Amino acid sequence: MSHFFEGLATVAVIARYEGRPPAELTTLECPVRLSKVGSDCTRVELAHFLEGPKDANMLRVILPDGLMVQGLIVGGSNQPLGGWLLIDVESGELGFALPANGSGSNEDQHG
Repeated sequence: MSHFFEGLATVAVIARYEGRPPAELTTLECPVRLSKVGSDCTRVELAHFLEGPKDANMLRVILPDGLMVQGLIVGGSNQPLGGWLLIDVESGELGFALPANGSGSNEDQHG
């Protein structure tokens, strides 16, 4: 497991189901620790209970530098004194963005 962030982040707990309007509750300055688990899963460790829609199935974490990690909740434990959630991050959503002076070009990606 590779730890890649610890600190305050904006965390949105989302319930998104076909045929129903999405429900979302966002917590600002939520203390979290993010770890990469395999190639497409991220573990989000929580310092306290995370409020959200009862039937939440997605989580979005926005880090202070603007990096966003988002995906379906596939496991976890949300307890009063903390816990963890495992999210299945689809390819492309876990955007380890290149630095402003990094190599690579958007033109290469768009043809």
